[in-house]
Amino acid sequence: MKFSKAIILFILCLFMTACTGEKEKTDADQVISFDPVQVEGLDPSLESYKMTYMSEGEKAVAYVSLPKKAGAYNLNLVLHGGFPAPKDMSHVPDMLGLTFDESMLLYSSSPGLIGLVPLYRGYGESAGTVPGLYGATLDTSHAIDALTAYLEGNEKRKSTGKVFVSGTSLGGGVGLKLATIRDDMADVVAVSPYVGLDFVYPWLKDNPAKDIGFLEMFQEAYGDYDPNSEQTKEESIDVGKIDVPVLIVQGDADRHIDWNPVKSFYDGLKKENENTTFELIPDGDHGLMNKQQELNGVTSAWFNEQFQ
Repeated sequence: MKFSKAIILFILCLFMTACTGEKEKTDADQVISFDPVQVEGLDPSLESYKMTYMSEGEKAVAYVSLPKKAGAYNLNLVLHGGFPAPKDMSHVPDMLGLTFDESMLLYSSSPGLIGLVPLYRGYGESAGTVPGLYGATLDTSHAIDALTAYLEGNEKRKSTGKVFVSGTSLGGGVGLKLATIRDDMADVVAVSPYVGLDFVYPWLKDNPAKDIGFLEMFQEAYGDYDPNSEQTKEESIDVGKIDVPVLIVQGDADRHIDWNPVKSFYDGLKKENENTTFELIPDGDHGLMNKQQELNGVTSAWFNEQFQ
């Protein structure tokens, strides 16, 4: 049987379109595995899982908690800290007392909510190497899409499509940056947040006595600070694109992320988004680990004001 050149081209186009569509599905929302795990101390109304999914061509891991009952639930996204710039490191096991494993679900699981704790590439069991702010944001966005698609296709427990976000350190920055690229964020609570290259890098250059090694990290990863470069824009957070309620909580004794650039970020965000709150905790350290009672009081009061 003979085919005309036009028909052959048409068949090739259909084949390429099908292949492209499959690749997009793989990159965006493919779950490799979704396995039950045991988490001691988890609320008995919840079940826990380890989800392996694809992010930027690498297998990444996220931990998930699901209510046992069928239904539609809001998603509670909890984001861990890490290095603010890319590093040639893989499978980082822990940082500042936090172990990157299933025990992290204890910080995110709550009855009546779906809990999601993604491990960015290079952390815990996630493959690849440590990315910066933008890479960690992509990993998290892929985790949301992967979980949502998996639940829709395989579970009687579904996501409502509303994502409530809390993040600490780099995770706080990831939550804020997610709000600039996704429209399903319901709010962002950022504790001791890394607020992006455009605020932190120049401030550290002007205040070298406050530096604990970030300047060298930024220099190695990005070179001299260039506010107009595409890389700086990628590794920064556009305050003009955040329109969800935001709570930023910072300690004034934080040696890892000084409160001054965080306050400057807040001032810029407040001009764009009136529903933004900043709380500075006296003597609070990084992550407010020494001020948990005060942190819980601030966040509880803010949630009550916002959602009740």
